[in-house]
Amino acid sequence: MKLRKIIFLCLFFFSVISYAKVYQTQIFDNNIRTVQLFPSGKPLLMPIIGLNSGETLELHFDDLSMNNHAFYYTVVQCHTDWTPTILNPMEYINGFIESTIFDYDYSNSTKQEYIHYKMEFPNNDMKITKSGNYALLVYTDNMQNPVFTYRFMVVESLVSIDAKVAYPRNYYDREKYQDITFSINNNNFTINNPQAEIKATVLQNNRWDNSIENVPPYMVGFKSINYDYSNKFLFPSGREFRQFDLRSLRFKGQGIRYLDVAKNENQVYLSFDQVMMNQKYNFFQDLNGGYYIHTFDYPNYLTESDYSWVQFYLDYKQPLALGKVYVVGAFNNWICDANSQMHYSENEAAYTANIFLKQGFYNYAYVYEDENGNKDFFQMEGYYYNTENDYTILVYYTPLGERYDRLIAVRSINSIRNR
Repeated sequence: MKLRKIIFLCLFFFSVISYAKVYQTQIFDNNIRTVQLFPSGKPLLMPIIGLNSGETLELHFDDLSMNNHAFYYTVVQCHTDWTPTILNPMEYINGFIESTIFDYDYSNSTKQEYIHYKMEFPNNDMKITKSGNYALLVYTDNMQNPVFTYRFMVVESLVSIDAKVAYPRNYYDREKYQDITFSINNNNFTINNPQAEIKATVLQNNRWDNSIENVPPYMVGFKSINYDYSNKFLFPSGREFRQFDLRSLRFKGQGIRYLDVAKNENQVYLSFDQVMMNQKYNFFQDLNGGYYIHTFDYPNYLTESDYSWVQFYLDYKQPLALGKVYVVGAFNNWICDANSQMHYSENEAAYTANIFLKQGFYNYAYVYEDENGNKDFFQMEGYYYNTENDYTILVYYTPLGERYDRLIAVRSINSIRNR
């Protein structure tokens, strides 16, 4: 039986490779909510751990079906473009290549019942033996139909990165964009052909939806690899994120206009938001689009935080003739879909959206999508160069003949601290 299972798993991985699937952080089951994967104890950071470092990731999610499913998990190693590599799972996994999530608990004192699942990974059942990009797959019966997938990375720190946030060289872009420049110091690590073997990816505020990926070096020197491109790593500066505090259902937190705590469900009405494009810039501390789960109402935030319908409002005198408006953030993985789309209310003279969220502290922003599918934050949020943003630089190394992309350096910088 065990041999048959191993053969099945191997056939699954080879079938995945043949289809060249691109793995995303994505939920496929409507009963699965509030999926989080982060370095243990650091819920606002990207899911990145060091190879053989002893560091772990925390996985958390809720199942609203209350069916007490047995959830299983596995990992798929991916290239820099998030398609699976051709390596056999036993080449990058030490231990079982699939395992069970054993740790779960039932919600308590909540109107919305759910089962909360959690896991620390890597663990005694499964360890990662190679650096690079990985997709975590969680499923019930068939790993070909996961309930969700989640991207994470494992890094082996072999080179260092010097980086800063600079003014764009084009004068007209100076208010709208922030330019990331960096160089790689490989003094203690030999790279034979950097132009062919090195690629870099840069993310803004842990987002994959607007990342700039797989860029070769601009110039190569002696033990130094330069990425001082002119306007290659330009990111919209934006503004500080809007936010609301839903850590209590007993009193109104920041950004909340009204609480309707009914017998069977909670409805939360946020303050009326204004379009910010032509508004004066004001700095305030935010989570750069992130969120975290917590409640002041009860001691155990994992199982005693309740769910609420959260009503978003964006003042708008009349509906747009073309295009759509969405509300996005890390809480919905920046995805513009039917769940995040706003609809115009004539009575409110505003775009509104009602989204089901667990108690916590949330950042969010509004995005306009034109009739061609182009997304634009400027129209709703505006921009200002001094906006505080986080950036993450990932450096990949693929020597000639290698079958996977090694992640050999990660550097995080901030637009205020690293100018």
